[in-house]
Amino acid sequence: MDAGSFNAIQLDVMREISNIGAGNACTALSVLLGTTIDMSVPGVHLLGYESTAEYFGGEDSVVLGLKVDITDDLSGMMVHVISKRFAERIINTFYEKHIEDISALDEMDTSVLNEMANITSGAYANALATLTGYFVNIGTPSQTTGTVAEVMMMPINKFVSPGEQLLVVDEIFTIEDEKISSNMVMALDKESMAKLFGKLGVEI
Repeated sequence: MDAGSFNAIQLDVMREISNIGAGNACTALSVLLGTTIDMSVPGVHLLGYESTAEYFGGEDSVVLGLKVDITDDLSGMMVHVISKRFAERIINTFYEKHIEDISALDEMDTSVLNEMANITSGAYANALATLTGYFVNIGTPSQTTGTVAEVMMMPINKFVSPGEQLLVVDEIFTIEDEKISSNMVMALDKESMAKLFGKLGVEI
């Protein structure tokens, strides 16, 4: 189904999934980093391509995209859109490093951020599984550093038709009195979206 045609009840379902997933992600991230993390109530938006690009600072802004496939009973993709400051804050929880350029991360930096993407994506997948009873798994994280336009092409090329919208979740964490933010973009294929709403008794 067309994500751009979500009605109010369907959007509420996606908000509930996002709220549960984000809360679980915050807890998992706190364990990974070994420190207390607070999280604001996540914002959930449906945005077209142009609005999404603008929301992330414009098509030419450089970001890190951490792509994680959704597999098994549901098929789709999560992309965590990470700014330089967010990456630096996560990495500095483990070792001190100043990041000049997000496109120049080394193997250890990449490993830390992939683990972060793995556990937070797992939290969202668990939210989908808990609410639906489906078996929902995730793939291995992969990284793409580039412009917002390039990173957004990952879910758009595979799951989003022209005129459809992306589900964008705002994640605002507080780590040792510093607020840092990232975003998670989720796209499910049409069959999976129909299965999701059908399982939850929501009219399609």
